[in-house]
Amino acid sequence: GVSMWHLLRLRGSTDDDARLDRSAFTTALRLGAVTVMLSGLGTIVTGDMQAKVMTEVQPMKMAAAEALYETTAPAPFSPFTLGTPDGSEPTFQVEVPHLLSFMATGSWDGEVEGINDLQEEYQQTYGPGDYRPNIPVTYWTFRWMIGAGAAAMGVALLMLWSTRRSRTPGATPRGARWLGAGAIALPLLPLAANSFGWIFTEMGRQPWVVFGLMPTSAGVSPGTTVAEVATSLVGFTLLYGVLAVVEVKLLLTYIRKGLPPADPPVLHDGESPLAFAY
Repeated sequence: GVSMWHLLRLRGSTDDDARLDRSAFTTALRLGAVTVMLSGLGTIVTGDMQAKVMTEVQPMKMAAAEALYETTAPAPFSPFTLGTPDGSEPTFQVEVPHLLSFMATGSWDGEVEGINDLQEEYQQTYGPGDYRPNIPVTYWTFRWMIGAGAAAMGVALLMLWSTRRSRTPGATPRGARWLGAGAIALPLLPLAANSFGWIFTEMGRQPWVVFGLMPTSAGVSPGTTVAEVATSLVGFTLLYGVLAVVEVKLLLTYIRKGLPPADPPVLHDGESPLAFAY
């Protein structure tokens, strides 16, 4: 993202320093874009493996991630779903047939347990209670996690395409606007995907701290007062807020500076002092 921003700033510059900077930033951009693509592909593979493990040990989380209320075989994946305000049932869905079955079981025709059946099963196993996580939050954070990661790969691919065969990116005003937006978004997209992933992980596990062993209600420290919780929360928020401001300021300062100027060539002639004598 930083390299693309500098390349767009260097459009039209023809002096020697600009040519050197353009070469360096192009190399850095392509290396970074390839890293994003390879990391994204690796995440897809490991994410697929983790989804199957999650379905085995926390089937309610997978059902909530899809808003799948009834046990289904084969089960479709829905890129988009609208439901009732309380998340108790879907009202409109766009579905891709068989995809959830493959994501959850590795078989295109595999059976995926639904929320309602799991709720009844857990009530019989663990006693009365509501064992469903917040369905809208779990459903959408799962998609935003995937979407942000896919968007990062898409922007990286666009940057690779724009610099193919030593081309100068942003040759047209419209192209420059799109690439500029991508340069700003790219550093934020993996952070967004990571954040949505953690929200999905924690919210989708509810109401458990340790699934099947410790409910969240049993994980609260009874001796901790509200004042102590509030003080620690405010303190950590302020501390990390200050660190974030310092980090962003330092990043922006050094991003704007760009590369240091190239050293002038050293001329060697008969009048130059000898560095070594034998």
